[in-house]
Amino acid sequence: MKTVRITESFTGYPAGKKRSFTAGEEVQVANDFAELIVGKGHAKEIEGSPAPTPKPGKPAADTKGDGA
Repeated sequence: MKTVRITESFTGYPAGKKRSFTAGEEVQVANDFAELIVGKGHAKEIEGSPAPTPKPGKPAADTKGDGA
């Protein structure tokens, strides 16, 4: 997912569903749709958009190599 700022109003079909986008709106969309609308000049990617939060799991393995 990417966060983009809409630069001009348009109607699109993200995930196959019709949706209107308004200039100035910031939305999070799928990577492929973001690349499409940025490429057409309808939006600009917002740099530093939040990365996906890691899911809780096992702690990272010890990489020190001292076995401690």
